Amino acid sequence: MPYKHVTQPLQLRHRTLRNRIVFGAHTNNMAEGGLPSDRQIGYLRERALGGAGMIVMEPMPVHQAAVLTRGNFRPGDDAVVPAFRRLTEAVRAEGAVLLQQLYHVGAHGDADNSWHPSWSPSGAPSWHDSDGSHAMTEAEIEETIESFVQAARRCREAGFDGVEVWAAYHALLDQFWTPFSNTRDDRWGGSLENRTRLSREILHRIRKTCGEDFIVGLAVSDEPDVPAALGRESLAEILALHDREGAMDYVTCGVGSYFDFHKLMPTFLYPEKLGADLARVLKGALTQAKVTAEAHIRTPTTPRR
Repeated sequence: MPYKHVTQPLQLRHRTLRNRIVFGAHTNNMAEGGLPSDRQIGYLRERALGGAGMIVMEPMPVHQAAVLTRGNFRPGDDAVVPAFRRLTEAVRAEGAVLLQQLYHVGAHGDADNSWHPSWSPSGAPSWHDSDGSHAMTEAEIEETIESFVQAARRCREAGFDGVEVWAAYHALLDQFWTPFSNTRDDRWGGSLENRTRLSREILHRIRKTCGEDFIVGLAVSDEPDVPAALGRESLAEILALHDREGAMDYVTCGVGSYFDFHKLMPTFLYPEKLGADLARVLKGALTQAKVTAEAHIRTPTTPRR
């Protein structure tokens, strides 16, 4: 049969994806008053009607410090639960598995939109914003962990099948992973175990709070052209540590970062299958988590090539 691999079902925790087509998270700025609008519900419902096996909704900031755009959902507010429930009921009724991406941009925050100081591992500036950031205290790190957990709890209460935790584009979690941006000398910096402590703690606490039947994914990105960014082998080592602990159910591989905006929304000048190179490396390093790729995978034939 044509596209036999793409059309095969896949089990993730309690849900069976009807195929392996994932409509990935991307910011569409359709929220109104920090809540999903009718237009946004219709936009995602159409993707479910189109046959996507899994849909990952656009990133939701988990904390006020994480707000990046004016169209972001409200962070830290239980008022999102009934509003999201309207959306999850509409999309899941069409057969798609539905997740919410959770994010924190760290040093790359925008104080004009967040009205909050930007937080980062070591107080480094952003590459694209002049606001700057300050090194997180122990209390702020704990506050951030709990913000991720409570955001996931709201998603579960709203009817999402799971969440995708964002550690891509050199945002907060991979800022902690990266020696370039993490120069701490406490339990959150230095060794591989210390630099990954934040992300592993977040993933494990989400699992404990939301239960064994809740899907927990992790988003990463490939940035081979910037020396300051993590290379593929370093990412493989980091994710293998998470995988050995059973921290996530799947990993999705994108491309680009806040070091280089061009790859975040690649034009036709870029080749196809941009996320596939990193995905191939990770598939060889992980034994439990599923691996998927995104970025310039345009047609059902592309993944087969």
